[in-house]
This record gives sequence, structure tokens and C-alpha cells, in this order.
Amino acid sequence: MKEINRLNDLFVRYLIGKEGDEDILENIVNAVLNDAGLESVSNLEIINPYNLPENENLKESILDVKAKTKDGKKILIEIQLVGNNNFIKRILYYIAKNVASELKENENYINISQMISISFLNFNLNIGSETDIRKEHKCLTFADIYNPTLRLDDFQIHFIEIKRFMEILKNASIDEYNKNKLLSWIDFFTTKDLEKSINKLIGGNIIMPKVIDKYKRFVADEKEMSAYNERDTFLYGQSVMLQYEREEGKKEGIEIGFKQGIEKGIEKGIEKGIEKGTKETLISTAKNMKNKNIDIELISEITGLSIEEICKL
Repeated sequence: MKEINRLNDLFVRYLIGKEGDEDILENIVNAVLNDAGLESVSNLEIINPYNLPENENLKESILDVKAKTKDGKKILIEIQLVGNNNFIKRILYYIAKNVASELKENENYINISQMISISFLNFNLNIGSETDIRKEHKCLTFADIYNPTLRLDDFQIHFIEIKRFMEILKNASIDEYNKNKLLSWIDFFTTKDLEKSINKLIGGNIIMPKVIDKYKRFVADEKEMSAYNERDTFLYGQSVMLQYEREEGKKEGIEIGFKQGIEKGIEKGIEKGIEKGTKETLISTAKNMKNKNIDIELISEITGLSIEEICKL
């Protein structure tokens, strides 16, 4: 079976955001809610159904899937592959934007829906105490600081940290796996060999035969795969740039430290070492991108290496 990055946001939209497949969306939403001990939802309606032409050549990350229940709850789902704590502010912005868009001028604010935001993150957040940081599923609501049991559920913000869940998967028993459907979803998104994992996935979640069938149809569709490859190249470039910016930030921080009293000779020696390390990182990145058959001009634009240098790799 052909393997792709199943955390690619275009594929996720195809999987859980198509009309007629609301049962898949409902399953993954309830897997998240039940993991937090919250009530399930039902009768979901997809507000922004997946449409391939609208998702081709995307140059920014967008809200992946938006749905609503018959009793008025709004559900916002997003996949984010790279980021940091600033992502929290972005989610707050999305929620505020959706609240504002619900009401027309002079309309009664009592009509504002309950918002449930679910973000699957392929990076870890660093918020709260050490215990909070290690928590794989962070669920935030409005709560009284003196009595946390007194809370307002008008907003639920769920952060599913995939890498922490992967560690849990390693040690989960079959019974634990079968009881918690969220584990089967994390397994589906991250397993290296989907073919070998099919029986385990089906045993853990009754929706998985349909999920796997949709996956097979996606990888067999030339148009979908063409759009996927373009999106994957863009997401890979984003990841590379973020890594490069982090390294440059570290370099700048060290340089500032040098200027505060370290001898000039030591400063120059370390500076050269950092520059060498950065160059080696860019060369390694360019090699990986070239092996993925990514356009050489795009590699040059992302890494800063010349086309001539890249051709010699």
C-alpha cells in the first residue's frame, strides 16, 4: 500500500471534511471529547465541505474543517505540523473571528454558539507547570480561579499533542488501545506501515475500515495526489524555514553574549563554528529535498544555496 504523510492538512480535509462521510468526522471529534471525559456530539453537518479546486496551491495554513451540531455547537478542527506556543494566540483569534462572524449588527448576542476547537499538533506546547507540559491532551475552558469546578463551557479548546500520544501508544495495552478511540486515530496518522497496522486499527475503532478505504481511494487518485504533492512540498519548505530561523536566532543570541564581554578571539572562533554548523545544516536539508525530487530553484530559494551548489550534491 502506498504511504503518504497522513498528517498533511489537505489529506485530513479530504478524509474528515467531505459531505457524505460525516460519520468519520463524528468519530474523530468524539474520540477527542471522550478522552477528556466530555459528552459526545451527534448529527454533525460540515460547514465547509472539502472541494479539491479550492484546496489546490494553498500558500498558507487554513482552518481544516468546520462543522456544527443540530443543537448549535460549532466545531473547528485543524492540523498543525510546525509551531510553538504562539499557536495558542492564533487559535484564540480563530475562535473570536468565528464568534464575530455569527452575529450581524444589532443581533442578539444570546445566539452565540458554543465553540469547540480541536487542534492536532505535531509539536509540543510549553505551557503551565511541569506536569501540565507533559500532558498529551490539553483541554482549556473558562474556569473560576478559586473553584475550578465552576466553569463556563462556551469555549472548549483542545490541543492534541501527537508526539506525546505516540509515546503513550508504545506502552498501551490492547485493552487500553481498544477503549480509547483517540489512540487508534493517532496510530492511523503516524504508523510507518499502514498495511501491517490494519487489523489493530480495525480492532480499536469500528470506523477504521471506512477510513482505510478512503485512504486507498485518495492515493489512487492522480488529481488528489498531485495536489497533495504540491501541498507537501510547501509544508516541507515551511518546516525547513522554521528550523533555519531557529538556528539563526540561536546564533544571534550567542553573538550578543559575546559582545557583552567575551574575548574577541574566542568570539571569532565560536562564530566560525556556528557558521559552519549552519552551512552543514543547509546542505543536509538541500540533499533531503533534492532526494524528494523537489524543484532545484525552490530548494535554492528556501536554503539560500546556489543552484550550482545544489546540483553538485
